[in-house]
Order: sequence, then structure tokens, then C-alpha cells
Amino acid sequence: MPDGPRHLRPKAPRRDYYSPVVVSEPQPASAFPRPGSTPTVQDAAAALIRYHATDWAPTTRRNARLYLQLNRFPAFCEDQGLSTIDQLTTARIHDFLADISGVLKPETVAKYRIYLRALARFCTATPGYGDGLADVDRIPPPRLARNKLPVALTKEQEQAVVAGAAEGRDRLIVQTLLACGLRVSELCALLVPDLNLTHRPPFLRVRGTAHDRDITKSGEDRNVPFRTKYASLPRDLLDHLSAGRDAEGRTGGRLEVFLSQRRGGLREWAPLTPSGVEQLMDRIGTRAKVHCNPHRLRHTWATRCVEAGVPMFHLQQAGGWRSIEMVRRYYSADARTMLEAFARAYED
Repeated sequence: MPDGPRHLRPKAPRRDYYSPVVVSEPQPASAFPRPGSTPTVQDAAAALIRYHATDWAPTTRRNARLYLQLNRFPAFCEDQGLSTIDQLTTARIHDFLADISGVLKPETVAKYRIYLRALARFCTATPGYGDGLADVDRIPPPRLARNKLPVALTKEQEQAVVAGAAEGRDRLIVQTLLACGLRVSELCALLVPDLNLTHRPPFLRVRGTAHDRDITKSGEDRNVPFRTKYASLPRDLLDHLSAGRDAEGRTGGRLEVFLSQRRGGLREWAPLTPSGVEQLMDRIGTRAKVHCNPHRLRHTWATRCVEAGVPMFHLQQAGGWRSIEMVRRYYSADARTMLEAFARAYED
């Protein structure tokens, strides 16, 4: 057992693909405390999540449980003897964030701060949860890098990643991410009826995510065409579906486009998970000698579309972004591409 406070221990290894993830905790019957009771810190966290049952997305509620109920924060509260919500103050939250700043990335510390501020504001606005967190906004945010190096793959790297994927399902996953720019959660939720592969031009219909099958991250369905570079992908997807879903029902009637077989005697089919795709990309990146993940492939798709002259508003709609600013953040222009664009602009 490692020494030292539990909230400062090294990050645990990534879980195995087939290991279950426990993200749900018992929820209170009400978001409001019983008269005369003194809520614990965990009572308050559960009440916050319960209060936002209708307006927070499932992913947001899941993340709130992870950051407030399951990870380092409850360990910190226990180590510090913080039982009731009255004992949790802004100074204590600042101490926690300062502690973990030495062992976690600034982006992760910022996420803890977001959910702790949500908890503080809920407690301040809700009778029965005390007022010790009313001044939480005085805690400064972590310093984050404003301009990072471009994350899009070069054309050579893109080709290497595709070649590094095994033929069949794995390569189709990589090509679909590069051709359509889907989020990994959207890829895992893609159903056979969402494929309009014989349409001219062919397109995918994005209707939900692995976390919520009925709603996308932006709240709107969208149609996404294929990049011309992957013009053969619709036909390859059709061939894949024909081979994998035969009259014998080898897939058990599942409608997800990309499936996996769980370990065990029955080898039953199951939807591919975001964690499974992340681990698949790790293996492909190792073979291709290129650092890659689904998010980087989405950046690559956006960058190639801009370089091909796709209008920003069209790209915003196809990518499912709520603002043009988000599109700008996903476009990674390297120095050579920028110089070549200016050279063309100055031609007589």
C-alpha cells in the first residue's frame, strides 16, 4: 500500500477494456435535506447530481460522480476529517486543489475546480447546506496553456495510421473517424439505420452518443458526408455489414455498426465502447509510430476540411459544434500550409 495521503497517490493504471465501470452511486430521494438534519459532504454531492437530473447531460452527471464521489476528493475529505458539509469551506477546497496541482495535469485540476464550484454554488443557493462556500469564486483557476502545438496529423502520419490498422473492422473505424470527424462516443452509438451509404452523396446520420442514445452532445441531429479521400469507405462499410450480419444472426441482432466480442465461453457480441476505441488507437499508434487517439483524428478531419475549402459554417454543422470559436480551436494549420495559402493569395 503506497504511503502518503490517498488523494495524492499516483494515478491508477488504465482499466482493462472488459472491466466494468462503476459510475453510479445511491442517489437521495430529494435534492433537499430533511429539516433538522446535517448533510454530509457526500450527501451534498449526491443532492447536487440529483438536482441536475433533468438539465445536465448523462456525461456531465457521470463526471460529477467521478470527481466528487469516487476519486480523490472524497479521499481528501476523509483524510482531513471533513464529514459534514458545514466543515467544508472555501479554504479547504483551495487546499485540495493546491495539493493535487502537484500530481495532476492542470487540465484535470481545472475539471475538479469546475465541479467543486458547482457543488459550492448549489450549497449556497439551497437552504440546509450552510454558507461556508459562498466565496468559492475567489479561488483562482489553474494556469492552462493557451496555444498548444498543432494536434492534427500530417498527411504522412494519417496514411501511416490507416496502414497500421488491421484490415476489416479496425481499419474501418480509423477511416470513419478520419472521413467523418465523429466523436468517439458518436462512433460507438452509430447504428446500421444511420448509414445512408447508397445515397448520392453518401452520409452518416448522427443521432446520439454512447452515453445517451437519444441526444447528441450539441442537442441536435446532423448529417455528415464522407471526405473524398475515403470515397471507397461507404462500399467497404456495406461489405463489412454484409459479412458480419448474416442470416444466422452471428451478431445477436445488434444494430451497432462496430461491435466487439466479450471474453467468456459464449463470446457474445456487444457494442464497442469509447474505452475500447481508445485502447485500439493506442495499439495502432504504437505500430504506426504515431501518437494518435480518436480526438486527434477529429482534429485531423477538421483541418483537412478547412484546407479543402469547406466553409466554416458548413464545418460547424457537420462537426456538431455550437460556435465558430470551437471550429477554430479544432483547426491546426502548420507553418508551411499557412505560408502556401498566403502565397496563393498574393499571386497576380
